[in-house]
Amino acid sequence: MNKPANTSEIMDNIKVICQCKMIKKATYKKLIAQGINTVAELEKATGAGSGECGGKRCGPRLLKMLDNSK
Repeated sequence: MNKPANTSEIMDNIKVICQCKMIKKATYKKLIAQGINTVAELEKATGAGSGECGGKRCGPRLLKMLDNSK
């Protein structure tokens, strides 16, 4: 079992970005590191944006994560 290396990794495994689907920040960070670079691709890979809110909560968070990754 992989142990988080630091507090940031621990928080990424706790922080929920998509509340409808309960998808953690660490999941998105891994996908971005693998080369996904649009909100649409993140949504397709995880199901984000298809929950009750229709992406109104997670969409802006995903966009911010992508902007911060550049």
